[in-house]
Parts: sequence; C-alpha cells; structure tokens
Amino acid sequence: MVHKDRPVHALRLLFYLGTILPDILTRPWYILIPATHDWSFPFHTPAGALLACGILALLFEPGLQKAAFTRLSLGMVLHFILDGFQKQIIGNNFWLYPFSWKDFGYGVLWAGELMRYIPMWIALVVLMELIIAFCRRKQLSG
Repeated sequence: MVHKDRPVHALRLLFYLGTILPDILTRPWYILIPATHDWSFPFHTPAGALLACGILALLFEPGLQKAAFTRLSLGMVLHFILDGFQKQIIGNNFWLYPFSWKDFGYGVLWAGELMRYIPMWIALVVLMELIIAFCRRKQLSG
C-alpha cells in the first residue's frame, strides 16, 4: 500500500512501470509456458493493459489511485506507440482487440534492431532522474 503522505511526484516510477507492464504481463508466461499464450495475449493489448493498470492502481490509497492509474496508463500508451514501430511477421499491434484483429503497426524496425538502443534509453532515463533530483534539491535549498 502506498500512503498519501508520499509526494505525488514520486509516482513517476509508475510511468516507467507502465512502459514495460504489457511485456511483464505476457512475455514471461508464454516464453516459459508456451501453452499460456492464448490467455496472456490479451494483456498485451490496450484493453487488457488498461485493466491491469486499473487493478494495480487499486493497491494505492484512494487519494492516489487516480494519479497512479494515470501514470501507469501513460507509460502503457508509450509502450504501444513504440511497439507500433516494430515489424512483425504475424502482427502484434492489435490495439482494438477484442473488437478487431487489424494490426496497427507501422513496421519500421525489427525488434532485434531496437536492442542496440536500450543502453541509450537507460542512460536518458538516468540522466533525466539526476536532473530532476538536482532541480528538486536546488528548489528545497533555495
């Protein structure tokens, strides 16, 4: 349980969690147990991921639930936007599931091509967190 006396800006970590949430909810299951693909797949769609965001937001105190849901959801939206750039053999961007099986991917890069950018993304997030911490410390002292 997260308490309300904790600053709301600390919830930005939920944005980061939201960016990987659809993969956390699906990949480990159907990689380790391939027979689970059919039941884990819906969590890698906006509808399923929004449901998971809502359930996770309920773990917070009522005053923080809306902020938690918003941050998780925004991270999830970024995840699906970035997933859209991946080329797929059979499709993976079923954004209107369960209403449509249309693949909304842009098909720019293969997933393996994105691996070389992971260190850059991590460095940018760390740099951003350092800047936020520096600005907050400067604001508190001044």
